[in-house]
Formats: sequence, C-alpha cells, structure tokens
Amino acid sequence: MRILHAISGIDPRNGGPTNALIGMAAAQQRAGLNVRVVSTWQERDAFRSAEKLQNLGVGVRMIGPARGKLSRHPQLAANLEEEIIQADVVHVHAVWEEMQHRAARVAQRLKKPYVLTPHGMLDPWNMKKSRLAKQLFLSLRLRRNFDRAALFHFTTEIEREMVSRFKFVPRGIVEPLGLDLAEFAHPPRRGTFRQQHAATLGDRPMILFLGRIHAGKGLEILLPALAQMKRNDAVLVIAGPDADGYRAQVEPLAGNARDRLIFTGMVGGEQKLALLRDADLLALPSFHENFGLSVIEALALGTPVVVSDQVHLHPEVSRVGVGGVVPLEGGALALADELDRWLDDESLRRAAGAKGAAWAAERFDWNAIARRWIGHYQRVREGA
Repeated sequence: MRILHAISGIDPRNGGPTNALIGMAAAQQRAGLNVRVVSTWQERDAFRSAEKLQNLGVGVRMIGPARGKLSRHPQLAANLEEEIIQADVVHVHAVWEEMQHRAARVAQRLKKPYVLTPHGMLDPWNMKKSRLAKQLFLSLRLRRNFDRAALFHFTTEIEREMVSRFKFVPRGIVEPLGLDLAEFAHPPRRGTFRQQHAATLGDRPMILFLGRIHAGKGLEILLPALAQMKRNDAVLVIAGPDADGYRAQVEPLAGNARDRLIFTGMVGGEQKLALLRDADLLALPSFHENFGLSVIEALALGTPVVVSDQVHLHPEVSRVGVGGVVPLEGGALALADELDRWLDDESLRRAAGAKGAAWAAERFDWNAIARRWIGHYQRVREGA
C-alpha cells in the first residue's frame, strides 16, 4: 500500500510535527508500507531531515524555495498531482499552510482518500492567535477540506474532545506518537553531559527543558520558578533552538538564578540522549501541548517529568505515576513547589523513572503503532 505524507516543512527546528512525521514515516516503512513524503521548504536546513528520511528508506520530494507564512510555491499543485496520483492514501499533516489545502483539493479531484492530523493546530490556545483571520480562513477555505477527509487522526483523547466543538464530518481516531526504541536501547553512559559542564553542574540537581525557545512553551513560568525554588542549587538546562530571538525576552525572568542556566541550542542524537540520561527531572510547563514528545523521550530513559495541566499527556502521567502535574493557574510558585518536591525525594524519582521506562516501551513503540496504521489505512482505502 502506497502512503504519501504531505507537510509544509521538515526543517528540524520546527520541532514537534517534523519529529513526529519522521518517526511515523520511518516506522511505517519498516512495517512494510511504501511511504513517501512531500514537503515544501524555505531554509536549506530542511534537507537534513530529507536526507535522514531517505537513509531510513522513505522517498522524499522537496518543493521550493517556498515563500511567505503559507509556504506558497507556483509548482506546488502540479507536484502534488504527480505524487498523489500514485498514492493509495494521502496523510496530511497540520492545518494552515498552502500544502495542506492543495493536498486536500488535489486528493478530492483525483478521488484519493486522505487522513488529516492537525498536530494541535485546532486547539483553543492556537486558535486564539489571529483568531478572526483563522475563523474566516476556516469557514471559507478549510472546512470543505476537513469535512471531505476520510479520517481525522488525534494524538490524545483531549485533542479529539477539543476539536469536536467544530462538528467536522469525518470520524476520528486516537493514536499516540511514538519512539524508535532502538535509539534508546544504548544511551551514553550516565554523567556524559555533566562532565561537559562540570563547572556549572557538578553534582547539582539538573532540570531539563527540551524544546523550542518559543512563546507558550512554558519558559515564561519555568524561569521565574527556578528563582523561587527552595533548592537554590538546582540548574536548569534549556535545550532547543531559539525561535525569533525569544531567549532574550525570557532569560531575564530567571532574575538572580541566571547563573544557574545552561543554554545548549538545538540537540539531537547522542547529545540529546546524554541530556535526558543525566537530568533529574524533565520540566514541560507548556501553555499548550497536544502531545509532548520530549515527555515520552525522558520517560524512555527513566527520567521523571513535571508537566503542566495543558500538556495533553498529563492525565496519563498522573495515572501511571511517572511524574507531577501542575495547574497553570498556580503560576511560577506552584511549579517551584512541585520541582522542589521531586528533587527532594530521590526514592520518588527512582520509582517514577522505573515505571516511566516500562510504560514508554509498552505504550509508545513506533513499530507497534505503525502496524496499527496499516489497519487504519486499509479501512480508509476500502471506505473510499
């Protein structure tokens, strides 16, 4: 069965949707599907992801350089037609750019079924930004695309519930994102990252934030929380690309704790595993997070997590007992108290870490998830 994934960009600095797509496409290829990816590009960094996909056996077509916020290109529709006509099922990722619109319309014209994964773009927090423009865009341009889809894919039950307010026609399924567990089987030895930053870290407690330095990711309360913690020896490591110079806006929020900050820039591969391995806690107090890949990455290596109640995995984090959940309304002080609680209790961290590693292996194995996708795509094709 031939599956075509359509996305507006695979620049590794994009974060969640790009990482989710790479993991999903590679796992589906391993599961026996014939998988291709078509993407627009604006920066040459996107070709790093394209090369990674190709090395994993996934075909890639890059269209660009595209322009503007909607990532437009004059040959987009023609290129999509050449790809979609060969596909059995089209899988469209995200919502707002030209790629998603054109892919849906070409699929409709060629009578090819398509699946939509919104990647949190329809959540209330995201819809508040440019609210009137998005509502108009949705009603005049996108609702037809959504209503004619064969299937909606959500990564959590919370996301499905949030999107239900739009009353779109297609049925929806919930399938989580996953991990290639083979990448986590042989992590760097513990202490690797600490040795590289011995002067600042030493044996001090280490809190890790892994993700883009971007508005809404929770740094707005995490940095003040660091300054308010009773554990004034804790070090916060912030690992991720700086989006639009946002670091300069949030770094002063740490106040007198700024000397306990380490910024690494974007990390991947062994460097990311070393960070996750050495962290005492991963903190993700995001204002919106339809899944949270960094959460399951941390858990896979036995690192417990502290997340906000806006990270859609939070009910499972509480239920399984692999971390703490902080209501955002409690602000920086509530987060500081929760971080202190976890850092003060080594036995709590050890128990949560052991549960987390087992849970991640059982629940978030990309290979098992990909095998379920074969059934989803088969039903979509038969229904079409």
